[in-house]
Amino acid sequence: MIHTAGLFVQAALAGEFLSGTDPAVKFHELMAWIILGVCAIQIALAILAQRTGGASLWLLIGTVLIFLAEGLQTGTGYGRFLRVHIPVGVLAFAGVSWQLIAQLRRRGSGLKQ
Repeated sequence: MIHTAGLFVQAALAGEFLSGTDPAVKFHELMAWIILGVCAIQIALAILAQRTGGASLWLLIGTVLIFLAEGLQTGTGYGRFLRVHIPVGVLAFAGVSWQLIAQLRRRGSGLKQ
């Protein structure tokens, strides 16, 4: 959930920057590093959850791929390669959102009604 929220904040900050609010770019940069850290923690948690049966192997694989995408995001942001930066950001947000929804559905399927 934190990962998804961080990516949502990134999109909002990018919109602010593109609208002409220059100070937003510094917070956007800081959030990029925070999000990479959160994703690294998510990889560790996915390994633990996968070992205990709380998550599938696909969560771990997907999280590693998202980490690589977010690393690419950070690099292309510094390089100002917006033709890559923006689409990869959209894909990362979609992937993390899908993971969140899948985990919430998985958790909810075990509830008694």
